[in-house]
Amino acid sequence: MAMESFEIKARDYFGEIVINKSLIHKAGFGSRAIPTYVAEWIIAHFVGDDMELNEESRGKIARFVQKYIPSKGEKEAIKNDLFEQREVQMLDNYSVSVNLVKGDRYLNIPLLDENQGHISPQIIQDNEMLLSSGLWGVGTLFYIPPTEENKKGQIWLKEFKPFQLANVDIEYFCETRSIFSTEEWLNLIVSSMGFNHRLYTERQKCLLVCRLIPLVEPRYNLVEPAPKGTGKSFVFDNMSRYVAVRSGAISPAVLFFHDGRKTPGLITRYDCVVIDEAQKVKADPSGELTALLKSYLESGRFGRGASGTISADAGLVLLANIDIDEKRRPVNEEIGLFRSFPNFLRETAFIDRFSGLLPGWELPRISKETPSNSLGFKGDIFGEILHLLRSDISYRDYVKMNIELFHCEDMRDAKAIEAGASGMLKILFPNKQPSEEEFYKFCVNPALELRQRVRDELCKLDREYVPVTIHSKWPDDFQKNHKLPVFTPPDEIEGEENLLNNKFENVLDEDIGIQEENKVEERIIQIYTELQAKEVASLLDEKREPKELTIIIEEGAKGISYKRLFSPYLRRAKNIRVVDPYIRLDYQIKNFIAFCGVIDSAANRVAVKLVTSAENKSFEEEVSLKFEEMKKSLAQEGIDFSYEFDDKIHDRLIETDSGWRIKPGRGLDIFQKPKTWYGFEELDQTKRKCRATEIDYIKILS
Repeated sequence: MAMESFEIKARDYFGEIVINKSLIHKAGFGSRAIPTYVAEWIIAHFVGDDMELNEESRGKIARFVQKYIPSKGEKEAIKNDLFEQREVQMLDNYSVSVNLVKGDRYLNIPLLDENQGHISPQIIQDNEMLLSSGLWGVGTLFYIPPTEENKKGQIWLKEFKPFQLANVDIEYFCETRSIFSTEEWLNLIVSSMGFNHRLYTERQKCLLVCRLIPLVEPRYNLVEPAPKGTGKSFVFDNMSRYVAVRSGAISPAVLFFHDGRKTPGLITRYDCVVIDEAQKVKADPSGELTALLKSYLESGRFGRGASGTISADAGLVLLANIDIDEKRRPVNEEIGLFRSFPNFLRETAFIDRFSGLLPGWELPRISKETPSNSLGFKGDIFGEILHLLRSDISYRDYVKMNIELFHCEDMRDAKAIEAGASGMLKILFPNKQPSEEEFYKFCVNPALELRQRVRDELCKLDREYVPVTIHSKWPDDFQKNHKLPVFTPPDEIEGEENLLNNKFENVLDEDIGIQEENKVEERIIQIYTELQAKEVASLLDEKREPKELTIIIEEGAKGISYKRLFSPYLRRAKNIRVVDPYIRLDYQIKNFIAFCGVIDSAANRVAVKLVTSAENKSFEEEVSLKFEEMKKSLAQEGIDFSYEFDDKIHDRLIETDSGWRIKPGRGLDIFQKPKTWYGFEELDQTKRKCRATEIDYIKILS
């Protein structure tokens, strides 16, 4: 494919700091858990100036990967090598934590799940980033066995070679922007982010670029609600070493300050902290996390325990999965997107402190065509450029001098829009030379929309917020067509959510005396589980028309069966492929037979192929005998069963030739072990308790 104009200019003017982004998919890293910017650094080291892979460079990369980047499954083998007194060299994201209580520093080695390693002061002195965001590099490790004096064995980092950045001339980068048209530069930025610019409209490209604002603008806080599969976390996972991505439980110690160890949290060590799957985050019962977040988001300062007052400028990004309807609009759009969030994230005083809300539902799902196959800045270089632009306050001054807004009297609204416009200016016009029209179209209006959406959500949740439509000097379609939001009282919200709120209030109104808070919380969780189970069961009408959705099954839920889960998606299918590494024990095989029992093979025969795994050759032969017996039995029911063993598979998957892909988190193993094998639950799946899991239903054919 011939180069586009932006690629030719990028090659001619930026030379060694750009790379063919498609090489990452051809280089043979496999499932190695390294971010894209590290992989591109490795590729660039071996590819040279031609920007293409040949057999020689491919071989060098393969040998490097084999030697220095072990897979996660090799963890115990590596530890055994250390135990046997052999030195180990491996590439990892090493970091150092300081424990003032014990008066020591500890080395963190993620691949080995080790956080009590040891490191010499000289290595820390030579590589200070080990103390902040961590540093990727090749480390030489050795092991000291326990002695009478030291009762515990110790892993030591003997030598460390960090991967080195090419020199970044930020002035040249900014000046060279004038060589590119705005369209060319936008395509270059999108490609540098790892996305195929040809798949996105101009508006969608701007939305993608908006994800970068927290990386270039201090304390810009962003929330992005979107359906699964739109690449929300991809940018943050792979763009920069100055970004920390976390999911699951988020504690004050992890985020702000660990009072026991006297060590700073993520907020103080990174440019941007990303909380993935925010809709699942649980607040700490004390409420401390909420209070710290509100304090920090407002002022950039916080205090915890013995820390005193600490200042930081990291941006906070919340990524949340939401449900969408058949028109790809959020199902809670009218009553408020945050109503599906945990209570502590639903508080308007917290939401108001966010600079912008990015409408992730407008971006297409990730597909095999999504990754960039064009030239773009190398990931490590691009991340460093964003970091260097972050501290330049001249862009904010430019925005203040040139921006003109109407109906924007609220101070938070004005500051958020100015910050967002400054971030977009840094990314899209680093030379600070946009035309007035471009300044509003690509900088001010996107930032205005992000903040307007936050403002709208506040109005939907709290009648104290006055609806307003903010306008810029050059209004875009979003501003022209904006409709004022309407507050919806909780008692007017129909469905399970209102029932849930009412039941929660009843629990809190009960005469519980001086019962501890956690007793109330346990009751609330119990009610939520019961209601959630009913909600899932109501979705699972086996006669329903199949549609894209995600079902979350809570631990202990009842009313679920394979027929309700799968039958609508298996209708009219003539070929079904099931991938599950754990169909080999007797109860797992029975689950698979029960799944086959859901398939409608009365009118036409159906081919079902199972891809699974076995621990060894002997076990494979034993399971094969059972599968051969199954094949005969299923053939009598109109099902042509075949199977194969593949030890490399991990994910669970069900695909049909009628156009559906189902991704069951636990595969078919969704039921708890029954208390007795002689009860009704053995005959009726809906009477069995479930294990916690998620199931995604994805349309893959039009």
